[in-house]
Amino acid sequence: MARSTTSMKKKSYTRYSDAYRQEALALADRIGVAAAARELGIHASQLYQWRS
Repeated sequence: MARSTTSMKKKSYTRYSDAYRQEALALADRIGVAAAARELGIHASQLYQWRS
C-alpha cells in the first residue's frame, strides 16, 4: 500500500545559537559527548560536528 502524500510532513530543522553550541560543547567536555547528547536530546554526531 502506498502512503498518502498528504499525511507526510516536511522535516523541520532547528537552528541553534552560537551560545547554545558553546554551552553544549562545554557540557560534553565535562560529562562526555554521549551523556551530553542524551541530556540535550540531540545526536552525538551533532556535537562532534560542532566541535570540528
